[in-house]
Amino acid sequence: MIPIALSNRSGSRSAPHCFLLAGAVVLAAWMFGQGPATAAENPPPRDQGQLIVMPNVDAARGRRLFVTKGCVSCHSVKEVGGKAAPALDAPEDGTPVNLLDFAARMWRGAPAMQELQSLELGYRIELSGGEIGDLAMFVSDFKAQRGFSIDEIPELLRDWFIDEAYWDLGEWPQTDEWRFPK
Repeated sequence: MIPIALSNRSGSRSAPHCFLLAGAVVLAAWMFGQGPATAAENPPPRDQGQLIVMPNVDAARGRRLFVTKGCVSCHSVKEVGGKAAPALDAPEDGTPVNLLDFAARMWRGAPAMQELQSLELGYRIELSGGEIGDLAMFVSDFKAQRGFSIDEIPELLRDWFIDEAYWDLGEWPQTDEWRFPK
């Protein structure tokens, strides 16, 4: 759910920008629709002996989430999006993603992401485990990123791209540890 009172970049309340951003996010969510239920919502029967449910991840859903959840405001893919946080271009060599390492890297970056979300959006983005899996698939799948362009971003949301780094990216770990299985 999107709160009605969002903050603009200067931190003051600004109803016109708030409603435009909220409208852009709602429009993007409506345009892309909701994806099918994840495995976490439909767990397998207990007789299979599984104690951990792994979500059915989907790069196409991750691509939609990258836009509709607002990740694109701070991160970029194929040079489309913000510059406040590391670019999330997939490796061209098809290196597999380790979902748990991806989630761990998000966890380490959570304080900075939550701060930026609060400052820029006026709220914090909520993600389910399945949505994190979908995002991990999108940012690791070169083919899924092919053709990603500014045309996928609602025009109102484009104005919310953060074009400057909020912290020195030299301090951000530059490894691709989340992409490689250990």
